[in-house]
Amino acid sequence: MLPVILAASLLAPAVAAASAPRHVVPRGDGIVRSPIRAIPDAAPKLRVRQNEVEVENQRAGTRYAVEMEVGTPPQTLTLILDTGSPDTWINPSCDTANVPSDCRSFPQFDSSESTSFEQTTVRDILRYGIGNATIRYALETLTLGSATIENQQIGIAIESHMIPLGILGLSPPLNGVNDYPYVLDTMVDQGLIRSKAFSVDLRGVDNPTGALIFGGIDTGKYIGELAKLPMLDRLDTPLGADRYYVTMTGIGLTLPDGTVTQSEEIAVPVFLDTGSTFTRLPTPIYQAFAESFANAQYDPESGYYFVDCDVTELEGASIDFYFGTKTIRVALNDFIWQVQGYCILGVLPDDEEPILGDTFLRAAYVVFDQDNRNLHIAQAANCGTNLVAIGSGEDAVPSSTGQCTELPTPTGTAGGLDVTSTRHLTNTFTGTARPTINEGPGPAASRGTSGGDSPEPTTTGSPGTNAAGRGVELGFGAMVTLGAVNLLAMLLL
Repeated sequence: MLPVILAASLLAPAVAAASAPRHVVPRGDGIVRSPIRAIPDAAPKLRVRQNEVEVENQRAGTRYAVEMEVGTPPQTLTLILDTGSPDTWINPSCDTANVPSDCRSFPQFDSSESTSFEQTTVRDILRYGIGNATIRYALETLTLGSATIENQQIGIAIESHMIPLGILGLSPPLNGVNDYPYVLDTMVDQGLIRSKAFSVDLRGVDNPTGALIFGGIDTGKYIGELAKLPMLDRLDTPLGADRYYVTMTGIGLTLPDGTVTQSEEIAVPVFLDTGSTFTRLPTPIYQAFAESFANAQYDPESGYYFVDCDVTELEGASIDFYFGTKTIRVALNDFIWQVQGYCILGVLPDDEEPILGDTFLRAAYVVFDQDNRNLHIAQAANCGTNLVAIGSGEDAVPSSTGQCTELPTPTGTAGGLDVTSTRHLTNTFTGTARPTINEGPGPAASRGTSGGDSPEPTTTGSPGTNAAGRGVELGFGAMVTLGAVNLLAMLLL
């Protein structure tokens, strides 16, 4: 313990200097757009960087990715877009990925070809809901959309397990304190955006384009007002991790005829995670959804509910999520995954850490505002493009009304939806084969402590490692790297 305390005291002047207010010269219009897309089982062709964000949504797509250029000259890489973890790292080990051939279909970074690459000897282990990575930190130039980020600290994987792509992490620090300047921090510090805020619009399966915008919103991509939802305090989250947690106050179903089945008022903390393929909800809610589908079959081995792929008679039906007075309706064909000839309801049970994953986010336009600890949410739509910058300060996110047409109002109610009782499941899966789903990494769990030598990684996702509330450890390695970055920043001023 003594070496860690000593290191902290030696680094204190550098940390204080870096945190002191200083004049930042804007380097752009404060809006940065970066290409993102859905990655299905077969790896698609890479797109070139462009100003307008593009998202390819396919019903079989299971991970949303961003293309980022790394190094000088730039090398284009594909990273999972993850609002459930703060760290950015590249070059997973394909031999131990969940699907090695999928991992090998994407390019990896060659540091020997970059003149701006500066490697450190500092290592850490990053653990996720699925898998982990042992990384060595480095300083490098990154390009996202039209923005170039200089001297950004990222991880280069030495070894990883069950993760086929690197990760662009955009969450708050899980323990409430930055281990080092993350990508959002650096973008603000270098004047690329005005505050630590970005918007995500993954879009539905019937619309091939979407948006990821740092420092801005697009009023042509949502309906009505953006509802401001306060992020829960870290100590009020289920496992004590600082995430994009808000309170979900109800759940329901809109039937094809427009009638609604709605739960009583509830108060379920949920966090929004682009790195989670499935939505994960408390068991009674999960079972209530499944019971609404005729002939749904439960698979106890995987936790999936298999449903009939012919949902034409359910056209116009939706699964509804309530946040106070705001309702987000997810069309059933957006909430059902088609994978290898099977159709799976996009929800799994989780009584510890409920998540609104990609099956929810495809229908929501969300602004993540770290500085003010708010999420702003609206029903996603597409009626053109109208970019508005996010400023700084308390009212940084503009209260701009979406330009798209309101959805039809449900015509009545069809009774209550019981989300408090646990059901006895009798209709079980009768198939002999199960689909293989390349799920996203899920939420970050914990960070290993490390100096110049790396701790031993585990070969699978650590049991219970979603429990970030156990206390995310600030490793000696992270502290040393933080000092190096701050020292470099002072020398460049």
